Amino acid sequence: MSAPVAEERFDWKGPAVTNRRGSLFRKLSEQIIPPKGHKVIPTGSGMLLIFIGLTIGLAAYNTVNNILFAALALLISALILSGVICWGNLLCARWRLETSSTFRVGEEGMAAIVLENARQRFPLFCVSFGVETDAAESKKQLYMKERLDPGEETSLVWRFKPKRRMKTTVRVKNAVSSFPFGFLSKHLPGECEKEIRVWPKRIAYTRYRSPEVVGSLQGRSSKKQGVSGELIGLRQYEKGDALRSIHWKVSARQGRLIVKQNAIETQSLYDLVVDPASFLWKNEELFENMCAFAASLAEDLFLESKLDNCFIIGGPSIRIQRVTDLEAFFDALSELEPTGSELETQPVGGANRIRFQPMQGGGVGAFLNEIQIGQA
Repeated sequence: MSAPVAEERFDWKGPAVTNRRGSLFRKLSEQIIPPKGHKVIPTGSGMLLIFIGLTIGLAAYNTVNNILFAALALLISALILSGVICWGNLLCARWRLETSSTFRVGEEGMAAIVLENARQRFPLFCVSFGVETDAAESKKQLYMKERLDPGEETSLVWRFKPKRRMKTTVRVKNAVSSFPFGFLSKHLPGECEKEIRVWPKRIAYTRYRSPEVVGSLQGRSSKKQGVSGELIGLRQYEKGDALRSIHWKVSARQGRLIVKQNAIETQSLYDLVVDPASFLWKNEELFENMCAFAASLAEDLFLESKLDNCFIIGGPSIRIQRVTDLEAFFDALSELEPTGSELETQPVGGANRIRFQPMQGGGVGAFLNEIQIGQA
């Protein structure tokens, strides 16, 4: 019962998938007329064996020597047996593709092929997979290092560092079996792919704190000191407040809902505005630097609980309340491209808007209400 349950939970591919099982006659006919993507290719040693067989066959027909004919028969039978066994080696194999939950430029990500042997008696040998993605510079061939016993599974892991932000896919190009002799290799289509988003890289930047910036903030203030969830007062319930923040005893006395006011609520919140207008960002390097700066600053402000909204002009507007909201903003940045000036609209965001503009010398500046607060 475990195999059907696992098949429902995961998107398995390969010959051992239940809905692809057919009659033995159909499987044998596929060796004569293989489906699209199925092919048998001789390896280097197989090409050498074929060349030796041709020379022995030519000599046998010229000399009419029975020993040479016997040697030719052995070579041909070795090739045929190699093809049949390497085909049978994959009949009960199935696989699926897994990837890291997040990818970021310059940070190590992971793609893994989970391979399972669905046989009940015989082990699985010498299977490899070709994996590729536009986020990496080169393709990767993943090999089994040990045999896989019946009913067991193993993971073939590829670790790589994405070179640039993008929305792309990780693909399993093919599955290859070269068991037992290595003369022939049976290729099957991988049929697995998974969409990934590569976030902008984390960069170092400088943040400024000046009296002008402090004076321009328009958040609610309190004379009491406090950090994070420290209670500093009570206030009337507002739509959207969490139920766990309600002070039930005080609410019962006053006959209305009263919630606890934390120190974090008195801090000023910022709106991050990203403008991808092409007239601002003259070259690709400057635009990539801006995206990386926006992602890094948004992450830091979120950790400080000072980020309210993220706006992309001509794109989504995201209210930042939890980690998934920040990840949604990073996903939007991963596929952001420079756009025409016609997308420029009226100002968006609240009173404390942080915008990004190019600086002299090739840098990117962050401006809060026209006052520079940072540079990368």
